[in-house]
Amino acid sequence: MNEPLAVEMRLDHMERMTDSTGMIQHAVGPVPDFATGYTSDDNARALIAALGLQSLPECRPWSGRLARLADRYLAFLVYAQRPDGRFRNFVGYDRRFLEELGSEDSFGRALWALGETMRTQPNSYYGRVAAAAFERAVPHATGLSFVRAQAFALLGLCAAWEREERRVALEPLIGELVEGLVAAYHRHSGPGWPWFDEALTYSNGVLPAALLRGAVVTGSKEARRIAEEAMDFLTESLIIDGVLQIVGNHGWFPKGGRPALYDQQPVDAGAMVLAYSTFWSVLGRPADREGARISFSWFTGRNVEGISLYDPDTGGCKDGLLAGGVNLNQGAESVVAYLLSAYALVKTGLALPSLPEEEVRAVG
Repeated sequence: MNEPLAVEMRLDHMERMTDSTGMIQHAVGPVPDFATGYTSDDNARALIAALGLQSLPECRPWSGRLARLADRYLAFLVYAQRPDGRFRNFVGYDRRFLEELGSEDSFGRALWALGETMRTQPNSYYGRVAAAAFERAVPHATGLSFVRAQAFALLGLCAAWEREERRVALEPLIGELVEGLVAAYHRHSGPGWPWFDEALTYSNGVLPAALLRGAVVTGSKEARRIAEEAMDFLTESLIIDGVLQIVGNHGWFPKGGRPALYDQQPVDAGAMVLAYSTFWSVLGRPADREGARISFSWFTGRNVEGISLYDPDTGGCKDGLLAGGVNLNQGAESVVAYLLSAYALVKTGLALPSLPEEEVRAVG
C-alpha cells in the first residue's frame, strides 16, 4: 500500500470548458453550456489547478497549455474584482456581471487562488498581478462571517505567507482567522460532535486542512489539536468499510441526525483529498495517506454506487453521484475537483501522474 498510485490526467476537458473569457460553469454532457456563463468560484479553483500542475516536473509536456489556461483564469479574477477589493462571482456569457457582490465563499476562493499564485509564481508576471489583486482583497479577509469562507481565505493567506517577505504582514491576519475557526469549534462542538458548525455540509475537508495550515504558521497547539480532532471525526463519519461516503446535499448531516447519502458531489471528494494530503504532508500519519487514496478512488468507482465519475474519454468528471446513477453534466467544478485531487496526491508523493502517451511522446 506504500507504492504511489498512478492517477490518469488529461487536459482535454479543462481546455474544452475554457474560452477567451474563462472557464464556463456547466456543460450538457461534455459539451460546454454557454448559457450558464462563468463564476469566480470556478476560475479561482481552475487557476490553482493550472499553476499547481505546471509546477510538477511530470507535467512538463503540458507547460504551454497550462500557461495559456492560467492566463485566462487570472485575468478573469482581475476582471471580477471590485474597486474596493472584493469580488463579483457570476458573470454572463456576454461578460456582464450578474450581481454587485459575490458570496463570502467566492471571496475566500479568490483569495486562495491569488495566494497560491504568489507562492508558485513569485517572480513572474502572474505573481505580480496576483499580488496586486491580493493586496486589494486582503483587508476583507478577517471580516468574513462563514467558517468555510474563513477556511478558503486562510489557505490563501498561508500560501502567500510561504514567501518570506510576506510573513510579518500576514501573520497577524492568519492568527485572527485561526482564532475565528477555533472559536467556532468551541461554540458548536460537543460530545460526539467535534466540529465547527451545527451540520456537516459541503467542502468539509477544507476546514481542518486550513486550520492545520494556520497552526503551522502560528504554532498554536490548540489549533493543531482541534484540526486533528475534526479530521478524525470526518474519517469516522465518512469512510465506511473502506469507501468514502460523502455527505449528500439532499439533507446534509445535521448534529444529532443522520447523513444524507445523495447527491454526492465531486468538489466534496476533492476537499477530502486536499485534507488528507495536507495532514499527510504535515503530520505523516499513515491513516491520512490511506484516507487520501480512498478519497481519490471515489472519482474512479470506489463509491457506494460503484460508478466512475471520471470520464477517461473526455478527461472530464460527471457532476454528482445519485441513487443508481450519475449527473451527466461534466461541469467546471467537477473536472477541476478531479485535477486538483490528482495534483494534491502527486505533490505529496502519494501518486504518479499518468499522462496520455501521445502527449508524452510529442515532447520526447
